[in-house]
Amino acid sequence: DPFIMRDLGALVLALRNFRMEYITNWEAMVREQKRREEAANRPPYSAGGGNSPWGNPNGNSGSAQNNGTNRPQAPQKPAMPGVPAANNNNAAEQKSNGDQTDLTLEEQLQKLDELTGLEAVKQDLNSLINLIRVRKMREERGMPQAAISLHMAFLGNPGTGKTTVARILAGIYKCLGVLSKGQLVEVDRSGLVSGYVGQTAIKTKEVIDSAMGGVLFIDEAYALTSGTGKGDFGQEAVNTLLKEMEDHRDDFIVIVAGYSDLMEEFLDSNPGLRSRFNKIITFEDYMPDELLDIFKSICTKSGMKVTEEAEKAVLDFFIERCGLNLKTFANARDIRNFYERAITNQANRLAAIESPTNDQLTTLTIEDVTGIELN
Repeated sequence: DPFIMRDLGALVLALRNFRMEYITNWEAMVREQKRREEAANRPPYSAGGGNSPWGNPNGNSGSAQNNGTNRPQAPQKPAMPGVPAANNNNAAEQKSNGDQTDLTLEEQLQKLDELTGLEAVKQDLNSLINLIRVRKMREERGMPQAAISLHMAFLGNPGTGKTTVARILAGIYKCLGVLSKGQLVEVDRSGLVSGYVGQTAIKTKEVIDSAMGGVLFIDEAYALTSGTGKGDFGQEAVNTLLKEMEDHRDDFIVIVAGYSDLMEEFLDSNPGLRSRFNKIITFEDYMPDELLDIFKSICTKSGMKVTEEAEKAVLDFFIERCGLNLKTFANARDIRNFYERAITNQANRLAAIESPTNDQLTTLTIEDVTGIELN
């Protein structure tokens, strides 16, 4: 009977949603209990030790160096009878920052400072880092303080370093004790949204669980709400995300990223979005001289060198390309594509030489960087 099947389908969906809500509430309760126990038992940092930006608030200069092992770890989820653990095997393809989470605070800050350009971004992030440092010092001294949201929106064109900065920021947050793990999980719409009713919330929750203790980076986040009102399930992913951001704000940070104008529309699509992502950082396009610096940096890391004549040709190329204001302009990604074409040109040039010298094999000349076309 089609009417009975309809009612049965609605009942199954209601039971599934109840199960998810039950598990979420259980985990939130256990996590809050663990957080309170760890806060009560958290040992003070050794003065000048490890990654602590302030040392011991009591002024003791203990000789032991703190290598970060005393920092509280993320609480383990207790097994619930009859409830299987979340399976992340079907989640979208994710990228993590691996062993970069083992860097010290000074090393992470140095990586941020060494990025080409992005001066306004660095200034905003340094101010935020200083705020967190002061909050940690107040917390260690038992002073009351209001809660703050560390969720962010990165606005800018492709290739402006948004993912790179997010990865470094995740490591900095771990060093400061804001996050327990500091991994970066990168995902887009396809990793959060399913094509079936009731499945999007489950899929989104699995990705969020994999990012607990670190940063969830959602690239082109505006795609989640671009199909609202057309039978699209993107809004279901947004609703699930907002709830998890609120429930786990002590050890989970979300960074959404994308084109500036489309991201503004995304933040206005839901009353809860702009209030959650109240820290908005704009990544400006690189200037031609900055693009040249990136090109030279890629060459150096690849064991290549560039003649002065070739450098000038590369600069002239990107002065012209930046002036065209192309929609396909991709900043640092264009540089990588340009470099790949340049070394291809070099290979074709050296193929005519029977036995090229080491210097020839590691030098890009003006012949290698002229006549290159990018999409």
